[in-house]
Amino acid sequence: MRDNESNLIIRHLQGSLPKEETDAFYEWVNEDEEHKKLFFEVKAIYDEAIFHNRHIDIEKSWLRLLKKKQQTTRSHSLWRKVASYAAIAIIAVSFSSIFFIFNADKSEIVASRYIGGDGIEADVVVLPDGTRVSLGSKTTFHYDPDYGQSKRNVYLEGEAYFEVSPQKEKPFIVHINGMTVEALGTAFNVMAYPGDSLFITTLLEGSVRLIAEQLSQPVILKPDQQLVYNRNQHIARVDQVNASDYTAWTTGYYHFSEQTLESILHRLSYVYGITFDVQFEKLNQTTFTGTFYRGQSAKDLMEIINLSVPIKYKVEDHHVTIYETPIKSTP
Repeated sequence: MRDNESNLIIRHLQGSLPKEETDAFYEWVNEDEEHKKLFFEVKAIYDEAIFHNRHIDIEKSWLRLLKKKQQTTRSHSLWRKVASYAAIAIIAVSFSSIFFIFNADKSEIVASRYIGGDGIEADVVVLPDGTRVSLGSKTTFHYDPDYGQSKRNVYLEGEAYFEVSPQKEKPFIVHINGMTVEALGTAFNVMAYPGDSLFITTLLEGSVRLIAEQLSQPVILKPDQQLVYNRNQHIARVDQVNASDYTAWTTGYYHFSEQTLESILHRLSYVYGITFDVQFEKLNQTTFTGTFYRGQSAKDLMEIINLSVPIKYKVEDHHVTIYETPIKSTP
């Protein structure tokens, strides 16, 4: 294992990577199955050390692991444990990363954090109480170490669809940077990426109560209702919607009904990791209805939009420029 790869993994596990290096780390893990295998092997050693509350030299342990890999013995070595962990992780887990935060003062694992990957279908986390959480692309999610004791507190940055296991005496609360969504037994979708001004919650089943620092009173949603809250202007509205349209993304489909091109491209920028530059401002407010599939290319997206909204565009790597509408010829 090259030193830079080893250091990158270890720093990630310790939570010391700055944001720009974290993004590069996610890309590196996802680009090759061997990278994923390597990550989970190192992680298994790290987790073992934390679980038993002892200091460990990751690099020395890795070198011992490589040495054991070359042996033909079938003894119950650490390598066999690690290989099993890695195999299970590679088969069962498609997350960009799963790692533990270590609290040096308490000398214990205090939380599990999950990062949503870039697969066609959503990554799914099953919490200790059976609650299912589907994670959107580039979404960060974690829960409290005492989850389920009196309350069920979870924390979200990005998008997630929650199917909450009913427990009346233990409220399920989603914390999102100045807002909370409280539910008992219910199914709802939350979209709240850190850089977005809009916070959107859509309810499918049950009921949820939303509380924001800048709202004078809580908002309670009913099925097929959606709260759109502008975090910059502190303005909220509740719309009647077809809620199932807003959860189709969990299976790779993104449906938009009479939405502006600006809002559509904003959503797709997270889904596809593409930046869009619309140079013809009036085009941003053009409304569009359509469905996109996660497996489509950037060119496919633009061609679908072009069927309803005439555009000219240029696709360059992960950047799309929409620079003008075609000039219609007159007879």
